[in-house]
Amino acid sequence: MPDNAQRGEVIVEGDLKAKSAAILADIDSVIDQTLQIFELNSKEGEIIESIGSSISILLTTLKLSLSLSQNIFQNDFPAVKSAVLNGNAEIILMLANGNIITKKFGELDSTQVVNVIKEAIPKLSQSAEARKVDLTEKIVLLKKVAKQFQRVKAMNGNMVEEGEE
Repeated sequence: MPDNAQRGEVIVEGDLKAKSAAILADIDSVIDQTLQIFELNSKEGEIIESIGSSISILLTTLKLSLSLSQNIFQNDFPAVKSAVLNGNAEIILMLANGNIITKKFGELDSTQVVNVIKEAIPKLSQSAEARKVDLTEKIVLLKKVAKQFQRVKAMNGNMVEEGEE
């Protein structure tokens, strides 16, 4: 009988060691996954910041602010009346109660970023095209004006030549 009791203890002790090893392996796995998630979150934040910087450059170059759908921000702010993306890549939220909230682009979550991009790119494209047409027309006009003013330079050059004689 003592042998069976000892065997029972050995089996229980072996089961305990196996269960402990499994729990420790699970803990290691969870820690590794959590560290990877931390790194991914950090990279996601850097990428969102980079996108915000690029959008800021585009908006500043185009001298533009964009209105955005309130739906993008409804989960965080259910009472959003209007949303605007400005040249600093900030989202200005006007709430129904009159309060104004400013969110930096880097504070948005990835879903909001994707939704802002989906909405902003067509508007940016349209504005860029219109701005390019406008600038092209202005340059054509300025070239004509400059050409006409060349006559003044030519006239001034003739006067200097006549005066030197």
